[in-house]
Amino acid sequence: METLTIEIKNPKARKLIEDLIDLDLISIKTSWPDLWNKLESKLPQNEPEMSEDEILEEIKAFRRERKSGV
Repeated sequence: METLTIEIKNPKARKLIEDLIDLDLISIKTSWPDLWNKLESKLPQNEPEMSEDEILEEIKAFRRERKSGV
């Protein structure tokens, strides 16, 4: 098996590649940066910021739960 990196310059080439995939002659392997970029684009972009007090309260609550065995 050989792995190649291909830059598609023409939409017709994409169609040819998709046909080869459908014929089970080739498979597409996605790189980690590509997977991360797709995932990151789906994540919320503006998360509400927590204050320092809220963070400390979360830590205290976590420690209380851990100590109580829950």
